[in-house]
Amino acid sequence: MTKKIDKVQELENKVNELEALLKRAVADYHNLEKRVQEGRSELTKWGTGELLVRILPTLDHLEQALGGASEVDKQSGWFRGVELAVKEFKGVLQSEGLEEVPTGGAFNPALHEAVDIQQGDDNIILKVVRCGYTLNGKVLRPAGVVVGRNVIASEAKQSGSEEGEMSS
Repeated sequence: MTKKIDKVQELENKVNELEALLKRAVADYHNLEKRVQEGRSELTKWGTGELLVRILPTLDHLEQALGGASEVDKQSGWFRGVELAVKEFKGVLQSEGLEEVPTGGAFNPALHEAVDIQQGDDNIILKVVRCGYTLNGKVLRPAGVVVGRNVIASEAKQSGSEEGEMSS
């Protein structure tokens, strides 16, 4: 009789062990499904980003064309049509998560690329040369900007450090 009890106990232990293994396998499978889904999502975002990087120069050219139009051109139907197309194009890009990088105020090297420096308040954006964009919070293309620099103060600091080097 004790052999039967031992055998039953052994079988119960084996069942409990197999149940635990099955639960772990199911949990591992669910985790794998989540990781695969996240990977697909990341791949889709990356693919969208690559496509947008290739499309952005076209948007730049369209905006430059609109900006270079004369007052007479601005009254014409073709201008209004192109203007509407650009607006719609931007709307589609925004629906995909594309946002323009803010360019008012201080220069931020994480968002802006300084393409030139001119006389002005230190570290303040004076002019936007090329719009920058983020996609889902990540910088896709930094904004090309002209940054101000207080030349008088900078030259005074530089000449002061040069005098200090000469006297050393």
